[in-house]
Amino acid sequence: MIAFLLAAIPTYFTPGPNNLMLMTSAAKFGLQRTIPHGAGISIGFPLMVFVIGLGLGEVFTAVPALKTILKYVAAAYLLWMAWTLLGFKIGSVGGRQRPMRFYEGMLFQWVNPKAWAMATSFVALVIVPGEGRLASLLWLFLGCLLIAPFSTALWMIFGQQLEAVLRKTGTERYLGWILAILILSAVILFLL
Repeated sequence: MIAFLLAAIPTYFTPGPNNLMLMTSAAKFGLQRTIPHGAGISIGFPLMVFVIGLGLGEVFTAVPALKTILKYVAAAYLLWMAWTLLGFKIGSVGGRQRPMRFYEGMLFQWVNPKAWAMATSFVALVIVPGEGRLASLLWLFLGCLLIAPFSTALWMIFGQQLEAVLRKTGTERYLGWILAILILSAVILFLL
């Protein structure tokens, strides 16, 4: 569990698709409207870790093309998200713009490259072979379930505070560009 905590704390709290989306959503739609998205991540990722720990990770070892397909699906989604950020406006809820729903936050984990890297690393670090396998998987699931809300809350609060600064300075149009560039950089890094 010490190895898990040493790996989990930096990976949960560093920027990635989930955290950037939560920050953006909280800045754009407010903290309260972003809570379902954060809850979806907080529950969806531990469930993903559990399923991978049960053996789904072996499917990706047997069918490497599936990993490549998911990587490009995630890249396409993130590119679309970067494109939409270029029109970032605080409080703009017109049209189809809305925060992610609970189930969308859960499902996004399955195409999130950082989530896959984290989940497979955690499973490799924590799961013990043999009789203790299921017990170690349950401990890993509970560990992920306990850490996730702290990370999601931190990024949502950061987004809310960012929104307050942007309202005061009138610079929300620049945030969209900055976040779009960060997301494009993340896409380039994980596609390499």
